Amino acid sequence: MMDTLSIARNLSEAGVDWKQAQAHAAVIARAVEQQHGDVATKEFVRSELNALRGELSSEISTVEARLLRWMVGLIFTAISIVIAAQILIP
Repeated sequence: MMDTLSIARNLSEAGVDWKQAQAHAAVIARAVEQQHGDVATKEFVRSELNALRGELSSEISTVEARLLRWMVGLIFTAISIVIAAQILIP
């Protein structure tokens, strides 16, 4: 957000009538907003990053849980194969 009061003060200090300085500041602010109105603020970027972090953390937890289930299943399968081999091969 642009500090129009500061702009108006600077213009006034440079010799521009106060009402004209305020009008110039408002016009400058509108022009900048029209040109750069879709620029993201730091707060917006931070909130989006935090939301993405939350989603990513959730996805990572899901993948970790699936991986753990597969690992446990593979370990039981390997143990079963070893036991079966010991029983079948004297």
